[in-house]
Parts: sequence; structure tokens; C-alpha cells
Amino acid sequence: MIQRIQSVYLFVSIVVLFVASFTSSFFYYITDVAIVNYAGLGITKTTHDHLHVIENQFVPICIVTIALAVLGIVVLFSFKNLKKQLRLAQLFWGLYLMIIIGFVCWYYLVDESSLGGKVIQSNYGISFFLLIIGLGCAQLAFLGIKKDKKKIESLDRLR
Repeated sequence: MIQRIQSVYLFVSIVVLFVASFTSSFFYYITDVAIVNYAGLGITKTTHDHLHVIENQFVPICIVTIALAVLGIVVLFSFKNLKKQLRLAQLFWGLYLMIIIGFVCWYYLVDESSLGGKVIQSNYGISFFLLIIGLGCAQLAFLGIKKDKKKIESLDRLR
């Protein structure tokens, strides 16, 4: 109905999901043998000089983030029914939060023996921090939709 700034927040959140799916790694481990990157298209184990790929596993992590981005697009274009948009925005935010919690759990539950060496350093990647920014935008969009719904309901009471 009114659709002011929350459309921009939803758009930013969708763009962040697409960018995080295909750019950098979500998290990585540096072992004494190799560097293991967990990115959107799979798990890549390379040498320390990044010249040789030791192992490449295709694990389509990006399917989850792209599915969430499609849900964000549905939320963005369901502006004619504000009640439905509010429920979908709440679902979008909840699933977004669950995905981030899932990445954090996966980061801490990776077994050192599966990495092929002793872990020297581990850290979150740029894509993970992009997801955090997108979660904030999804929350702001949800709050904006909620505010618009309250404004419409108050105007309906005046009639």
C-alpha cells in the first residue's frame, strides 16, 4: 500500500543474499596442510600459496540463500495485500535468522579430522558478514511493513 523505505530494505537484503551466494567464502580454515574455504558453490581445499587445488567438493550451499532471496522477492511484490506481506516478511526474517544460526553452528561443528590437518587459524568470510548486514535490512523492512499496517488500520478506524 504505502511502501516507502521497506522496499529499499528488502531490495538490499535480496541483493546481499545473491552477492553472498556467489562471491567470497562464508568461513574458512587454515590448517598446516591446506586452506579450506566453505563458499556458496562448495568446499575447496587449496595449498597455502593458492596455486593448486587439492580437493573440490560440490556442496550447493547457494541453493539455500537463493531460495531465501526468492522468498524476499515474493515479499517485495506482495504489497497489495499488507497482511500477507507482513506474514511473509516475518517468515523471511525468521528463515534468514535460522540460516545464519545454521552457518554459525556449522562453523563450530566442523571436525578437525575432516580438514586434513591441525587447524592453525579459522575465521568467518566476507559472505557471512554480508548475511549479517542483510539480516538487519530484513528486520528494518519487517518493522516498516508493520508500521504501515498499523497506519492503515488507524486510518480505517477513522472512517
